Amino acid sequence: MPHQLSFQSPHASGPLCPSKCLSLSLRVGLWPSFLADSSARLPFSLSLPKTLDLQAWGNKNCTPYPLCCGTFEKPTKVKVSGPQRTRPKVAPDMRSSKESEDAFFLAKSRASASDRPEESSLVKTSGSSLDKNVSIETTKLSEMDSNLLVWEDGTLATWSTSAWIAQAQVSESRVAKAQAWETLALEAQARGALQFNKPSTTEYSMETTPKQESPIELNKTSKENSNVFPPWLLWSSKAEYILALMGYLVMPSGLLRFVTCWVHKGSWSFFIAYLLMLFGLGIPLLFLEMAVGQRAQQSSIDLWKTLSPWFGGLGYSMVMVCLITNTYLNVFNSWILFYMSHIFHFVVPWDRCPLQKNSSDFDPECEQATSYTYFWYRQTLKASDSIEDGGQPSFNLAMFLFLAWCLICVFMVNGIKSLGKVLCVLLQVPYFIIICFLVRTLSMGNGIGYGLNYLLILEVARISDLTMWCQAGIQVLFDIGLGFGPVISLSSHMSDFNNCLKDAFLMGLFKIVTLLITTPFFLSILGFWATITTHHCCKKNTNKLLMLIAQGILPPEVEPPDLNDDPISIYNSWLNSLPPPLRSAVLSMVPECNIQKQFMRIEDSPRFLFLIFTEVISLLPGSAFWTVLFFLALLGLGLCTNLMYMLGNILTLQDTFPFCRRQPRLLTVGVSMTTFLCGLIFIQPSGIYYFSLLSEYWVAVPIITIILCETLAVAWAYGAKRFLADMMALLSRPIFPGCSWLWRYVSPVVLLGLLLFICIYLVQGPLVYMAWDSSTSKEVVRYFPMWSLMLIAGLSAVVLMPIPAYFAYCLNLGIPFRSAPSCKLPLGSGQLLTTKEASKDILQGYKPES
Repeated sequence: MPHQLSFQSPHASGPLCPSKCLSLSLRVGLWPSFLADSSARLPFSLSLPKTLDLQAWGNKNCTPYPLCCGTFEKPTKVKVSGPQRTRPKVAPDMRSSKESEDAFFLAKSRASASDRPEESSLVKTSGSSLDKNVSIETTKLSEMDSNLLVWEDGTLATWSTSAWIAQAQVSESRVAKAQAWETLALEAQARGALQFNKPSTTEYSMETTPKQESPIELNKTSKENSNVFPPWLLWSSKAEYILALMGYLVMPSGLLRFVTCWVHKGSWSFFIAYLLMLFGLGIPLLFLEMAVGQRAQQSSIDLWKTLSPWFGGLGYSMVMVCLITNTYLNVFNSWILFYMSHIFHFVVPWDRCPLQKNSSDFDPECEQATSYTYFWYRQTLKASDSIEDGGQPSFNLAMFLFLAWCLICVFMVNGIKSLGKVLCVLLQVPYFIIICFLVRTLSMGNGIGYGLNYLLILEVARISDLTMWCQAGIQVLFDIGLGFGPVISLSSHMSDFNNCLKDAFLMGLFKIVTLLITTPFFLSILGFWATITTHHCCKKNTNKLLMLIAQGILPPEVEPPDLNDDPISIYNSWLNSLPPPLRSAVLSMVPECNIQKQFMRIEDSPRFLFLIFTEVISLLPGSAFWTVLFFLALLGLGLCTNLMYMLGNILTLQDTFPFCRRQPRLLTVGVSMTTFLCGLIFIQPSGIYYFSLLSEYWVAVPIITIILCETLAVAWAYGAKRFLADMMALLSRPIFPGCSWLWRYVSPVVLLGLLLFICIYLVQGPLVYMAWDSSTSKEVVRYFPMWSLMLIAGLSAVVLMPIPAYFAYCLNLGIPFRSAPSCKLPLGSGQLLTTKEASKDILQGYKPES
């Protein structure tokens, strides 16, 4: 009874001529073991009798067709789990006649006698004859052109029969070990580190007899292979990946900037514009970055070169902007740590002015200002009067900056393997503290109503304000962290069949929920602070007016009323009822106490958090406890953001340079120490002014330029429809077709408008910063000098220089802007293929190569 094996090929059906492909006599005793071990792996179908001399049979029965035995069928889909690869193809004109006779490249698997499965008695009896037949017949096979199959279209395919019989003796466990070893080698080959050469038929004939190899040697080889060529790391779970994205989106400066725009730009009018920009611009571009990183699974440096050579410099610009931003953002954490080092005092030093040395009097500079302002400028920053005044870096801040980088190194020591657990703590604790603060402030009742009233304001006239729409668009881009690179780096280490469109919408909803939680908290705190500050102002002015009346400087007609029940309304009503000459005389002696002006002093700068919130928290019962919670929340959010920026830089370097991938801890320490040394410029006396210059005026232009180039690279250079078609084939689900329209038309136009708006603002409007005047002990507004404007212009030109450099390079070589339709975005190096790609890979591996 003949035995049937199945062969699938894309070519038309036809008979097979074994006289040109097989030279081997299969004995009866070999069939059971041969079929038991090889029927699931052989790539063809033959109907053979129990005993058959294939060469003689072929000479007798060969038909005029190139193939005379067996049938070919249409290929069917094969589901394969585990990493696979596509065999490298050789061009026909580069292949010599001798190379065309090489055997098909198969992984050699060796098994010990103890690992072989039990065989029938008939197989055991014929075991010795097998080795003899194999050695004799494979020698014949190497001497004659019997390993070639000729298809009807003239292409060649090579088969090694001796390798099939050798594999028949290998157990399933040994095959699995061999495949695992081969996978590491294939990953290294994909990265260009190894060059595999196909062994010739003679080599197969000399090595068909299996050798026994101890498990210790095999494990040692695998370990050495993994050390030299580390595999591509993936997130251990999607939950850790989502936590990483969430940690990247909760920047404290972004939360405060949103509340500032809410107060100054029309409340709900601004929120409506923000939502439209988020769903029309932010989420589509976030999906673009996630999809590009997840699809290519390459570093941001290599990715854009693969996507379009014209935008090959985009990755370098991303890395530089991310590195500079991470350098000055971690200074914010050093300020937090400095404040936290003083919270365990019996009386926190920012609650009262310090005493003079060898005296019982308070510092006069502090008495002229407030204790909170004095502690921030003089004891924390040791700030100079202007940006031109330099000085040595503060030793105290240098220690805490070093501590901040040490914390990041500790959290990053194991890369993405342990980062998920760190983020689970750093992200959940701040949100829990913010909710506790919100409940506590809502229960105070005194003054918070004024701040919460801004939640009910809708200025319809602001809808037509173009400036408000531009600021909403800029706020969206910074809130979801586009253009810096961490989103691409984080997504590139996620499995390629992940639904990144769903993740992009999830991140958008997460950001909206976060803003809806933090905005009432900030507004209630601001309302409470404005009410208390105005209340103290009214009482202080009343006492001063009574003193001036007693001295005869002011007439008795301006004597203020008693402020018992509602000091703010009583005082302002009395002041407005005075005749204009008397009212002017009063205001010339005392400041105006206006709660609305006090509330509108909110601004998106670090000084606001450290000045206003410390003052408000000091007024709460149990202020020491709430102070600890407040700075813990700030530190958690700040470290989350810096960890993601740091991870974006580390992953990019690891994925680009093999040495960095082999020494991850050394790389983390080296990058941390480098950025620490660069960050010393921000802790000198004028460092706070450089911090304001970069964070408020510099970073917007490079980021929007990078995002614009990203959109052009995907939507026009590669093709938005092609890219979406690739993603649809990968995800096996439809994607919103409007993404193509948004990427090609809406996003470039809006981004170009935002870029023009910022450039006009930087050119026309004077660039100002808030400085400390030591002579008057007050905050004053100063203008940035001209050289500082040249500094940010030069820095922008440096970080963006790779983009026009690659443009000129491609233009000089005549490289077309739009890539050819046959060029598709490849899978990344070392990537584990999906089931679809693995099935396609296997089918392609058994196709003939011309």
